[in-house]
Amino acid sequence: MATLDKLDVVQRLLADKPAFHLGGEAHWDALPGTLSWIRDNVADGSSTVETGVGASTVVFASCGAHHTAISPDPKEHELVRDYCERIGVDHSRVTFVAGLSDDVLPATLGRERTVDAAFIDGAHSFPFPEVDWYYITRAMKVGGKLLLDDVPIPAVTPVFRHMQLEPNWRLDAVLDDRTAAFTMTDVAAPEMWPDQPFNRHYPDLSFVAVPRRWRLQAGYASTRLRREAGRRFPALRRLARR
Repeated sequence: MATLDKLDVVQRLLADKPAFHLGGEAHWDALPGTLSWIRDNVADGSSTVETGVGASTVVFASCGAHHTAISPDPKEHELVRDYCERIGVDHSRVTFVAGLSDDVLPATLGRERTVDAAFIDGAHSFPFPEVDWYYITRAMKVGGKLLLDDVPIPAVTPVFRHMQLEPNWRLDAVLDDRTAAFTMTDVAAPEMWPDQPFNRHYPDLSFVAVPRRWRLQAGYASTRLRREAGRRFPALRRLARR
């Protein structure tokens, strides 16, 4: 069988529209811009991982990546393998793992920084995107690429917001109006929670009923003003202690 060049794989997927989910009945796949990004940014021999399985797995395979694809349904894996064989994509470097990502990722990746590129597109209910992000990013190389799919889903959005704020992540592109492509530029330094940019709007009192919330907000604002005044004008601190 002729081998399909990776440059042709995305177009073939778009033309064939294979179904890999719900036993071959559902199309829950990455969109064209995301598939093209994988094709253009994953090199032969790269170490890659994704939570979720589908058209993206076919593209990772076509790039020659040493790829790990994690999803709980072995039927999805079988359908991807069958499609790869049908169109001439070598899937021998793809390891399919049947299981939940929160169970599989810690044992599969560990803490060694070996991952060149990753795609988070598994379970989209809270807290699975956050859990996937945690285990994947602690195994990524500096300079590694991370794709975060379905950012508009509220359970995914906090991951995007955190990455945008942290200095060790660079947002490279937003693909298909739903997928964020990041580069990890450095290993994150351990931070106390007040130092994290994600927490800079502390306190978030939205969980408190409105009358009580207003009083608490006023109290926090007053405390901040006093601290800032004391920092700028040490003499005020001394007077306050008398």
